[in-house]
Amino acid sequence: MPKPVENNVVSVSHLTRLIKNTLEDTFGIITVTGEISNFVRHGSGHWYFTLKDSKAQISAVMFRGNAMKTFFLPQNGMEVVCRGKVTVYEPRGNYQILVSDIQPRGEGALQVAYEKLKKTLHAEGLFDELRKKALPAYPRTIALVTSPTGAAIRDMISVISRRNPMLELLVVPVPVQGAGAAERIAEAIDLCNEHGKAEIIITGRGGGSIEDLWAFNEEVVARAIARSRIPVVSAVGHEVDFTIADYVADKRAATPSVAAELVLRSREEIVEQLKSIAFSAWKFVDSGMRARRQSLRRLLADRAFSRLDRRLHAATQLVDERLEMMHRVLDTSMQRRAHQIQLLKERLSSHDPDRLFRRGMALVFRDGEAVRSIHKLAPGDQVSLRLRDGHAEATISNTKSYE
Repeated sequence: MPKPVENNVVSVSHLTRLIKNTLEDTFGIITVTGEISNFVRHGSGHWYFTLKDSKAQISAVMFRGNAMKTFFLPQNGMEVVCRGKVTVYEPRGNYQILVSDIQPRGEGALQVAYEKLKKTLHAEGLFDELRKKALPAYPRTIALVTSPTGAAIRDMISVISRRNPMLELLVVPVPVQGAGAAERIAEAIDLCNEHGKAEIIITGRGGGSIEDLWAFNEEVVARAIARSRIPVVSAVGHEVDFTIADYVADKRAATPSVAAELVLRSREEIVEQLKSIAFSAWKFVDSGMRARRQSLRRLLADRAFSRLDRRLHAATQLVDERLEMMHRVLDTSMQRRAHQIQLLKERLSSHDPDRLFRRGMALVFRDGEAVRSIHKLAPGDQVSLRLRDGHAEATISNTKSYE
């Protein structure tokens, strides 16, 4: 410590150090409650804010290491309980709390924050049905914004592979809980829009407590979903409660598995739809024919035609010829439609992966992604083989290109 220039005279830094030591020795670890204001999340990851009540306020800082362990992002006006120690920031001579742990005050604190954000976004029109986009009926590429290790992604891939194995999946890995998760999810949604290939985005996770699901209640995620040009399906694994993401998304699914079923029609559903279209067309034509026949019968029964036997005979013959012609046209049309339906069935059958498997072919996957070129493999790569009756693991020992 600097020595006094004369008796009872100390430097500013000396005095500040004495105050700092006195405060830290006197208070030690304390727990304090108050309302957050002036919250700033620095680029370094540190949090700076003020704790206040009706009569006083104190500065607070939470460094990045502890902030990353916090499941929610504090908001101005939120009541919290902080645990830490009183210290002095010597360059400015300000006393402050060095926070090691922060929690919402009371069980209703998160609910209050939830309702406040919900009210704000609703007033802005982000929940309006008119702004929500329709999902494409037959998507070719879907992006999954979720944790790469959770049960949710396994469930979605399983359902999608079963309903449409030819669909292309883009997996965008993100954390789905904890500090920073909301920002990562929002960035991933923006990235999908910049990339532009996906036709639908599914974002979500499996179920959990309100703390576990809180990332999907953050404003940054809601804003990202609202500005997405690509339709977004919210698939947070909970049956009863809604997250903010559920309200803003273009479609809400109760679970990730339901989301996968929602965005894809099975091959059986497509075939049944084609059959329904063909049957409706036949009924329409048949109904028209019946109406015309009845109209002709009424005309022929009219007394005005009783004295016109010859003309009636000719007209009747003409009607019969026209009816026969119409039947031929109808039969030809129905045969053509039947042929088109058969072609569609054959095209669907040609895309059936089981047919390829029965011929002895296999699908090769590396790191969960289908390998479509020999140039994507190298000796030593670990791959998975999908055969007709099961899976196998293999190691590439050599590659050879036919090009």
